[in-house]
Amino acid sequence: MTTITPDQIIQLQTICAGKFRSREERLEALSDLAGMELHSIKDLSKLQADELLYFFRTGRLVDHAAWGMFDKYNAQHKAVLSLCHQLGWVQEENPQFVDLHRLGGWLKSERSPVKMPLKDMNRAQLSKVIFALQNIIKTTYK
Repeated sequence: MTTITPDQIIQLQTICAGKFRSREERLEALSDLAGMELHSIKDLSKLQADELLYFFRTGRLVDHAAWGMFDKYNAQHKAVLSLCHQLGWVQEENPQFVDLHRLGGWLKSERSPVKMPLKDMNRAQLSKVIFALQNIIKTTYK
């Protein structure tokens, strides 16, 4: 995982100093925005820090949904969607639909074995993604 850079730490600390009263409040807010529990700002990856800085500068979250777009006629894409449902990666307002933002964010992350949009992947790359999602399910439900 590519860790947050010292420059990113300085930028986030500067922005957050004016927005949050305490370290705990800052970490809670950053945890909510990053989608994971943070014990320190140094727990963020470089990509997560870039996305948080983008949010604080523009007021908008980075949309990862384009990376999660799928072909409904591709059997491997259907398998990915099924695994996302099993993981609970679904839209809060429409639980029958996969949260493409979350899937796309995972595909961009260090945890994904293939860092490219779902539609751009070949069969071998899709197989790696499916295997990784299956392993996440195994560890989640142990």
